[in-house]
Amino acid sequence: MTGDRLDVVKGSRAERAEAYFTEGYNCAQSVVLAFADVLGVDEDTLKSVAAPFGGGMGRLREVCGAVSGMFIAAGLAKRPDTLDRASKNALYALEREMAQSFRERTGSIVCRELLVSRPHGDVHNSMKPECRKLVGIAARIAEEKLFPEERAVTEIPE
Repeated sequence: MTGDRLDVVKGSRAERAEAYFTEGYNCAQSVVLAFADVLGVDEDTLKSVAAPFGGGMGRLREVCGAVSGMFIAAGLAKRPDTLDRASKNALYALEREMAQSFRERTGSIVCRELLVSRPHGDVHNSMKPECRKLVGIAARIAEEKLFPEERAVTEIPE
C-alpha cells in the first residue's frame, strides 16, 4: 500500500472519496470505494459494479454518478430483501432522503444540470475540482445516513 493510499484509508469518508476521484476513479466508484472497508465487498467488485455509473451513467449526464454511488452503498449497507415490500420501500425511502439531501446541498441530482454551473472538459479527474467536491458531498451524506454511529465518533466539520 502506497503512502497516498494509506492516507486515503485514514481520512474521513469524504476525504477518501475525493482522493479516489483524484486518483482517476469515476464519481460512483469513488463514493463506494470510500466505504469498501464496511460494505462487505472487495474493492475490485465495487470498482466493476460502480464503473458504468460514472459521468451520469456512461457519460449520458443523467443521474450524477456520485448519487448513484450513494445508492449502491445504501443497497450494500442495508442488504434489503427486495422481495419483501416493506424492506424495498424502506430502501427507496432512504434513497429519496439521500437524494433530497444531495439536491439541497448542490441544487440537483442530475449530472448535466450540475455541470451547467460547474463546466469542465473531458480532462483527468484532477482537473475537475467541482466534481471532486460533489463526490465528497455524496460520501458525507452516505456516511450521515448509512453509518451515523461512525460519524458521531469522527465528527467531521462541514
